[in-house]
Amino acid sequence: MFHYILSKIRSSKLGDDFKMDVARNAATLWYYIIQNHVFVDGNKRTATEATKLFCKVNSFQLDIPPNGFIYISLKIANSDITFHDLVNLIYQRLERI
Repeated sequence: MFHYILSKIRSSKLGDDFKMDVARNAATLWYYIIQNHVFVDGNKRTATEATKLFCKVNSFQLDIPPNGFIYISLKIANSDITFHDLVNLIYQRLERI
């Protein structure tokens, strides 16, 4: 399943807005690792850290407090946030570093 998520990111078409591309791919990591239970344990933690690292590698950081990451991860796990809404949330919170 993890290979599917990575291939989804690799095959995504890049648009004119690099920040949106980063937001969409970061959301893909965060959302699908949690929703698809890729690992036996630690999916929310792993998804959050993978998302933060992906943003950092692409010269961005998420302006979200630590408890905000927990809150969002729980919303993903409980299907209380859509993928599209997560992309928009990440896009709004991305800051260049």
